[in-house]
Amino acid sequence: MAESPPDASATAHSIVPDANLHERVYTRDFWLVFIATSALNTAANLLVLFPVFVVRLGGGASTIGAIAAIAALGALAMRPAASRAIERRGRRWTALWFLILSAASIWAYLPIRSLGWPLYAVAACNGVANGGVRVALFTMVYPLLPPGRAGEAMAIFSLSGQGPASFGALLGELIVHFFGFTGLFLSAGAITLIAALLVGLVARDDPAAGSGPVGEAIAASASDAPPASYRALLADRALIPLWIATVAFSLAISARPSFVAPFAYARGIRSVGVYFTVYGLVAVAVRLNARRFDQIGLQRLLAPALAILGVGVGAVAATGPFGMLELAAAIGGLGHGVAYPVLSALVIRNTPRRAAGRASTIYTSIADLCGMAGPFGLGILAHRAGYPAMFLTAGTAGLAGAIAYAAAGRGPSNEADAG
Repeated sequence: MAESPPDASATAHSIVPDANLHERVYTRDFWLVFIATSALNTAANLLVLFPVFVVRLGGGASTIGAIAAIAALGALAMRPAASRAIERRGRRWTALWFLILSAASIWAYLPIRSLGWPLYAVAACNGVANGGVRVALFTMVYPLLPPGRAGEAMAIFSLSGQGPASFGALLGELIVHFFGFTGLFLSAGAITLIAALLVGLVARDDPAAGSGPVGEAIAASASDAPPASYRALLADRALIPLWIATVAFSLAISARPSFVAPFAYARGIRSVGVYFTVYGLVAVAVRLNARRFDQIGLQRLLAPALAILGVGVGAVAATGPFGMLELAAAIGGLGHGVAYPVLSALVIRNTPRRAAGRASTIYTSIADLCGMAGPFGLGILAHRAGYPAMFLTAGTAGLAGAIAYAAAGRGPSNEADAG
């Protein structure tokens, strides 16, 4: 992946901004998308207690994994259609309607009182909605990131994910305690609708371009260029190491939303929300110092971050007394806090012109595939070998990804960072 200044004919971010671009990048639209994404992620973090709902219905680890896999399959199936909608109708239109569908699918859990096909069907619909909206929201960020400061800007934007992660689970526990899962689903759906309202306030975008100074420059310079094909993006030498890293990252974190809560409760931990709060706060603290990311070099940071993440996920296996769960959260949050914005910024930096929607589809589809295969396979492993073995296996994925990226991601153009 190109860490030195990219060729002007190769990437969308090759356009040199004026000196005031950094100050102008954080526009009203940027913050609207940021707050909308924060709302969506708040709803998602309330639903980390969804596996407990499944357990109360009579399900176990394999059931939780199967439901997560169904949701991920729905998201995966929707990605290409979402990309086409972005190209034809625009980012805002696509995000708005998928957010409305997401709220409706969350509320569809309300009448469910037992295991059975309705639970799987609603999970699939929720996955479809999430698959579309996350492609659209991620693509909306592309024209809002400044060249040379992509790591910093992406880290700031990614606070929309880790901020809600720091309090979402605790808030969810309080809602379930006082209002039950009915209150949880009603709250998550309402917050998702708020996200839809915020997206509706974003300026209308040209499906072929986008808003913001970078988006306008991209449109002006590449309006006649055909977008890169999915095959070309998958085989792009600058992107292949990043796809490998995305697989490792996604597999490592796939154990957290599905299995931390039931495992911690089984070990006698009274509040699993503390784990998610510590994890989120550490990740937020790291990203508040995100200017260092570009100074150090994004490519240099990714492998160590993946390794630290792997250690943190594997350490969940030691959950019990003496604060081991909190220590695992701190280590995992440190790795996640660096790995996600750095990986996302590198994908954006190395994406060819007019390929934002398709690159986002590949990026998020890889996450979906791992989100489908990971919980399903890990659930079977947990059922047969126990939760500790499962968390150690998930952590190993992060460590293996760090080694693979360090080996595959070194090329003649990857030795220095442009930031």
